[in-house]
Amino acid sequence: MDIPVHDTTDAPAWPDPATFCADVRGQLVGALVLLGHDWRVAEELAQEALVRTWQRWATIDHPRAFALRCATNLSRSWLRRRLAERRAYRLVSADASTTSDPPDTASAVAVRRAVAALPARQREAVVARYFADLSVVDAAEVMGCAAGTVKALTAQAIANLRRAGLDVTEEESDA
Repeated sequence: MDIPVHDTTDAPAWPDPATFCADVRGQLVGALVLLGHDWRVAEELAQEALVRTWQRWATIDHPRAFALRCATNLSRSWLRRRLAERRAYRLVSADASTTSDPPDTASAVAVRRAVAALPARQREAVVARYFADLSVVDAAEVMGCAAGTVKALTAQAIANLRRAGLDVTEEESDA
């Protein structure tokens, strides 16, 4: 599913791609960390998503949604490749290397663990809605599903996060 192109009702909020990249880079990295990547991989995937957004800058009207969609797709591809590598390493009895994240506060670690424990689609909905601050409609575009699906996945994710012991308050949903 492609991000809408040439929607004149909502012009880009950024005057140029360089400003856009500077403004959203940290948010993309954070979203990718919440999707299960360590900081180094998240930085690399975010950079690639920004390059792809820059390349298509003249043809997209929702650059934040487009960049998050690119980052999410790159994340999925990276995870598939990583799983294939691990299977191959196991076949030849090699150990896969482990990486560590920078030190975090206890609450950030608890939130990251709880979000990481969510099913993949719920995790994507929560990251798109609350971390990337996308509307339900924009999150649906990024995830390639209906707005109602985003609402349902978000509600399920919040319920799961509450069961995990997080104090989560639901915001009013927008359509």
